[in-house]
Amino acid sequence: MITRLKNAMRGAQLGWKKRPPVAGRHWQPSWLPLEIPFGLESIAHPHSPEERAGLFLTHNTGSTEIETLNWLHATICLTKPASILETGALDGLGTIALAAACRDNGLGKVHSVEIDSGACERLATRMRRHGLSDFVAVHCSDSLEFLRTTELVFDFGFFDSLSQIRAEEYRICLRRGIIRGIAAFHDTSVHRSKTLPNEPAAAVQDAYRSAIRGLAQDPRNSGFFEHTLSRGMFVIFPEANGAST
Repeated sequence: MITRLKNAMRGAQLGWKKRPPVAGRHWQPSWLPLEIPFGLESIAHPHSPEERAGLFLTHNTGSTEIETLNWLHATICLTKPASILETGALDGLGTIALAAACRDNGLGKVHSVEIDSGACERLATRMRRHGLSDFVAVHCSDSLEFLRTTELVFDFGFFDSLSQIRAEEYRICLRRGIIRGIAAFHDTSVHRSKTLPNEPAAAVQDAYRSAIRGLAQDPRNSGFFEHTLSRGMFVIFPEANGAST
């Protein structure tokens, strides 16, 4: 938690005087509020050359890349989920992308699970500011406990909490049969520990990747794909009726 807060503070201190071109383009997604500045991912966050971070944008060190958030928004607009799970909110940009897609669809709700009470208050305030409160439910809770007890069933999951627990979050969803659509996991780059050796430690990152890849092979899933650039993302497709007995 301390590392996440430090990352957010460092990113906020960077500031962005103007929006830089990326690969020759000036780009502002329509769902992203104009008041939220962003700049090059390669400046905000250390990367290995293989990750090609200079082609990506981000708000700050701790937030998800704008391109990844745009994929979330577009995928929600395409698949029209009624119930969306988000674990880990921090600065709320992921919640904005997901909730804005629900608003654009005219249906759906994001269930954002965040353990830090201060972050929960800031998230609720940000959703009100951007007119997205009707499309978001903020659950100030430990994500593992929430998923063990909730009666909700999710059509889409964005797992972006502490990397040490994301695999277990999905494992609980599979076991209980409470996820029946796309499951996306952020920060899965195989190169992450080369430039950020302690965020998380190499052993933790390797365990995270191994657990996610192992879960992708579970017969309750129908397939997966991995995006390897920038911070990386791994996407699993669970079967609609994949609960164990």
